[in-house]
Amino acid sequence: MHILFVTSEVHPLAKSGGLADAVASLAKTLASRGNRVSLVLPRYGSIDSKTWEKREISLKVPLGDQEILTGWFYRRQEGLDLYALDHRDLLGRSGIYGPSPAEAYEDNLLRFALLSRGALELALALDLEPAVIHTHDWPTALVPIFHRLFYQNTPLGRARTVFSIHNFGYQGWAPLERAHETGLSREELDRAGLCHNGEINLVRGALIAADTLVAVSPRYAREIQTPPFGFGLHQEAARQGDKLTGILNGIDQDEWNPETDTALPARYSRKDRRGKALCKEALQIEFGLPPEPGVPLVGMVTRLTEQKGIGALFGSGGGEEPSLRRICRELPLQVILIGTGEVWCQEEILRMTGELPNFSALVGYSEALAHRITAGSDFFLMPSTYEPCGLNQLYALRYGTIPVVTSTGGLADTVDRHTGLLIRHYSPGGIVSALQEACRLYREAPLRLEEMRDTAMARDFGWSRSARDYQSLYGAITGETGSASSPGTSRE
Repeated sequence: MHILFVTSEVHPLAKSGGLADAVASLAKTLASRGNRVSLVLPRYGSIDSKTWEKREISLKVPLGDQEILTGWFYRRQEGLDLYALDHRDLLGRSGIYGPSPAEAYEDNLLRFALLSRGALELALALDLEPAVIHTHDWPTALVPIFHRLFYQNTPLGRARTVFSIHNFGYQGWAPLERAHETGLSREELDRAGLCHNGEINLVRGALIAADTLVAVSPRYAREIQTPPFGFGLHQEAARQGDKLTGILNGIDQDEWNPETDTALPARYSRKDRRGKALCKEALQIEFGLPPEPGVPLVGMVTRLTEQKGIGALFGSGGGEEPSLRRICRELPLQVILIGTGEVWCQEEILRMTGELPNFSALVGYSEALAHRITAGSDFFLMPSTYEPCGLNQLYALRYGTIPVVTSTGGLADTVDRHTGLLIRHYSPGGIVSALQEACRLYREAPLRLEEMRDTAMARDFGWSRSARDYQSLYGAITGETGSASSPGTSRE
């Protein structure tokens, strides 16, 4: 089967969060199962085009009454056909969504309309004729809409569209006065269902237009149909419930493997975890903390956004002291954190690093450092207000690090009392209580802690099962029950 992915992120070429990891791993796993997988993304300024083949044939991408001349590059990588759309002014910036994680480009609607329409024009020009066009989150929400409006009478018309919901909190809102950037007339906007509460909402249109919808965990598929998690679209999600399913994300178990991880100072396995203690000691030294084996180490790798719990962790509202200051002041533990996001939160963690002897943080992100924190920590804190799937808790389980999580979305689907600790209610006090339990477990029940580590490392959250579920889903909507005998190359 030929599957065309359209995405704004794919690891390691362009990444701002878990979307990049999920797209890359799913595409690679589907290819390994004998499918032909093509993938279209923007050629951001951060992508080095020297390792790509530049194609001389340019696309004239129609957006309303204009045609945008767009180039493209090609590369074959890990069984995938990768296509990078090239437009220096709109797509060639170094940032994916904005100049920093806390800022967005004003013309993102136009940028991702170009990606969405350009991907379809590229597929048409190259006679790709995929059976499935699979798009991911709001930046590519226009793909199923464009496909339904303009491509039914083309060779792409036989394709079926899948829209994956990685985070329903980001829906591609834009003011109505920018609607022309989609290239759609007002009548087409209304027909596509893109106008919602006086503004453009890209995800609403995708919910209506796509042939099938996938949320990235079973529980999240149910949650987005309720007011607390629907962000104003819960009723539309419920109306489309017959074509909505939940398939849990997986992780790349080759890249995230404590037995072979070259980012670690020492490797270890489920059967022999002695190297984990060495990883902890090295991590404490790296972050300037005393290398004390008897003190539990809590790690965080996170975006500094409200979704990830920064209000309760670092904020001063609600009448309670921010939980992380209280935790570091009252509990016998150490905390290490890396992340970027809200400026006020970045400033607060830098202040805390200077004031608290058992807290150390780095504003920024490093893939290798994320691996070392996951391996060296005893506990991994994820106090999310909502979590569609979450990957960090899956990495933590794989490395024998006990997740401390709220019971929501994919966290609830993947962490249980045998492998993690539950934050029973999202609040500063709730987070403090959960880490009090972590300290008690570490000091008073070391055998129980080792049992939990062993159970966690035995869990299999690789992509094989999830890829089978996607294969079944694709087969159900296309009528194709098998995969191609071997991955093909692009026809150009």
